[in-house]
Amino acid sequence: MEMYSKYDVERLMDKSISYLHSRKGKYSGYQECSVIYRNKSSSYFNNIMRRGRRGGNGIMETYIKDNNGDPRCPINNRLDGLFFSCNMDFETGEPSKDSPFGERRLRIDAYEMLFLDDYRMYFSDFYCFNSNKRGHYVNIVVTTPGSEADDFCKQHLVAISRKKNPFIHCRQGSKTVRKSCGVRVEIFFTDDVNIKELLGEELATFEDCQCTGYSKPNGLPKNLNCPHCNLEESDDSDTESCSDSDDSNSVPSYQYSPQNSWSWR
Repeated sequence: MEMYSKYDVERLMDKSISYLHSRKGKYSGYQECSVIYRNKSSSYFNNIMRRGRRGGNGIMETYIKDNNGDPRCPINNRLDGLFFSCNMDFETGEPSKDSPFGERRLRIDAYEMLFLDDYRMYFSDFYCFNSNKRGHYVNIVVTTPGSEADDFCKQHLVAISRKKNPFIHCRQGSKTVRKSCGVRVEIFFTDDVNIKELLGEELATFEDCQCTGYSKPNGLPKNLNCPHCNLEESDDSDTESCSDSDDSNSVPSYQYSPQNSWSWR
């Protein structure tokens, strides 16, 4: 299937922002996000932590993105990475105790992982599933400037400011990471992750969670009938011309303005 153009990705992001503006009550604001986390089976993490030629020696390696979400998303089957969630329970402020992906969870400090180094962020997808029980999802890709993944994202995705975007951000001078309450935000991290090093620096921990089902090997298909997260041929975009980003790189990025509007910056 032909992938979305960059213009289409912009339109999809515009729809996600419109959806966020329509959310009410507890779904309209932000919540603090102290950790990002990855749920997998115990055997998955045991193999990574195993030493020697048959083990990962503590390095969690990236692999190709599946077809989960929008079937025309540009990163499907084209970009390597690792998915992390940053969604917290409204009552506890902690990750949910259950997971469909496995009974073991790796927790990593969100600020140290996403905002301490000079990473870039890109919007890649907005979708829901046919059951729609878990609401809508937004996927954010995180890259190292100058990497092959970054070059791909600059060409096909929409860069967003790490300091000011409606999905997940950390304002300048702060170490508090905040994410939107209106959508489930998933992070696609395009570098290998040294778990052993993070554990040694006390920036990561393992914990058990309750496995409540199973994930589909090639991902779940998007609900193509949802009016909120599907593009129509008649959709228009009001994007403006581009200028330099505020993240000290040459990639133009969307940034939030005080008037609750969005503009290129």
